[in-house]
Amino acid sequence: MRSFWVIPFALLGLSGCVTETHSVTKNSPVVNTEVNNQDAARTRITLALEYLKAGNNTQAKFNLERAAKFAPNLPEAHYTLAYYYEQVKEYQKAKASYQTALTLVPNDPNTLNNYGTFLCRIGEYDEASEQLHKAIDMNGYLRVSQSYENLALCAVKQDKFDLALDYLNSAVQHDGQSQSALVALAGLYYAKSDMHQALRVLERYTQSGFISSRSLFLEYLLHQEMGHLEQSQKIATTLVQTYPQSYQAQAIIKEDYGNSEFGILREQYRKAKVAEITEHSPQLYTAQPKIKITRKKAPKRESNNQTAVKQPTSVTSISGVTSSEAVSLRAGLQAGPVVEAQAQLSQPASTTVTSVTEEQTQLSTLVAETPDNQVRVVSFGEPKAVQPTQGQVQFHQIDASQVRFREIKENNAPVPTAKPSSANTPLLNPEVNLPNVPVHIVGLGENLFSLSVKYNVKMASLLKWNKLKESDRLQIGQQVYLNNPLTTHIIKDGDSLYNIATDYQLQIGDLMRWNKLTPDVELAAGHSLLIVDPSKYTL
Repeated sequence: MRSFWVIPFALLGLSGCVTETHSVTKNSPVVNTEVNNQDAARTRITLALEYLKAGNNTQAKFNLERAAKFAPNLPEAHYTLAYYYEQVKEYQKAKASYQTALTLVPNDPNTLNNYGTFLCRIGEYDEASEQLHKAIDMNGYLRVSQSYENLALCAVKQDKFDLALDYLNSAVQHDGQSQSALVALAGLYYAKSDMHQALRVLERYTQSGFISSRSLFLEYLLHQEMGHLEQSQKIATTLVQTYPQSYQAQAIIKEDYGNSEFGILREQYRKAKVAEITEHSPQLYTAQPKIKITRKKAPKRESNNQTAVKQPTSVTSISGVTSSEAVSLRAGLQAGPVVEAQAQLSQPASTTVTSVTEEQTQLSTLVAETPDNQVRVVSFGEPKAVQPTQGQVQFHQIDASQVRFREIKENNAPVPTAKPSSANTPLLNPEVNLPNVPVHIVGLGENLFSLSVKYNVKMASLLKWNKLKESDRLQIGQQVYLNNPLTTHIIKDGDSLYNIATDYQLQIGDLMRWNKLTPDVELAAGHSLLIVDPSKYTL
């Protein structure tokens, strides 16, 4: 299963709020610039998260502490600081920071969700469930599906698979487009060996226009288990060619399925069911079966003092055996019926042995009688191989060295790129590099659907980026954008960072970071700003 959802908090703009007042004695406006401490705190939080992502924990802590100093009553400052403490494994400080945030805003569903997932990660399951259910019950909470998914992941950690199944179904009911919930639900059905139900969930996933390395890998495992070898081979080829660097592709190449997330989940479910059966029926399992020995008299017979006989697999009774010899006898008879007797070893007695044919026994024992009628085990013979009789069916054994599978080749061909249409407009900061747009040159037999599957890009996005309609046909040699070619915004008179960020639904902090700007930057008309993250603008 995947990691827990931690709901990102909304960050507002960086610019300070400006209020305008008028003088009592003069009719001229007096402008008072008031720096909004909450905006400054949110800016620090944004920087801290970037430092955490880069592994610079020192700078992350510095900015988070400054954020808490700027706005001590801002819940985001405290539960982001809690997230930092969790990353450095200071769990008590993290818990205290979450509780501080809840003291400020007791009914904030985002804080409740994040606190619940944290508690589950550290093993406090009951309190975690309570916090997540509180978040779900809040009016106006829009991320109910993610909280249900977190509850499911928490239930899996406790081996409560049926409860996890209920939570995941609730997550899908609240958001049928949740990719993570659908794959997690299909994976849980796979762990429970309900292959057909898992395939139905994956069909719903693909019919919604989704495709990923996780879903392809799970579909491959399902078809392998169901014996659909040709179908599983096709899926494996698609996965390796489309996502050659993914760990799922490497697992298929190395045939290492047990260490994948779905293999681990299935093994966890198996162990949980075995433990459950053992707990409810302990009398079915006996680690050390006991052998009870009884003495039984046999009719007299003529024999020499030393007699060698074949030991049968079915022994009616043995008498006059000392305790140490009985232990040796029990250790030798690894396969066979239980010997019942009562140990009265002080009195001598004769021995009775049931006769069997040599073909009916695989274990031979050399037994000798002593003059005082005591039976002593001399040696045990090796098991005899049973030779096939005439007319017995012998099955053909396949030589594993002769089995050959078709080799899957990786597609490591680089994706070509093209300059965006705004490449001729200079960027506001010349130190920033303009990212190239990944493109595909259409070949014979290719269409938008095949490109969507090959590059894991939604059809709707390809149509939008390339200004196409579903009825349009691609021509051989045609260039198709695989990402949004609109990477920059051309600055116009009157533009501000706030207006640009609002128009493109971005954060001001992101715009400044992507373009390497300072807070006092002056926007120059005719220049352009990056509106995409250059470090993540890839296929």
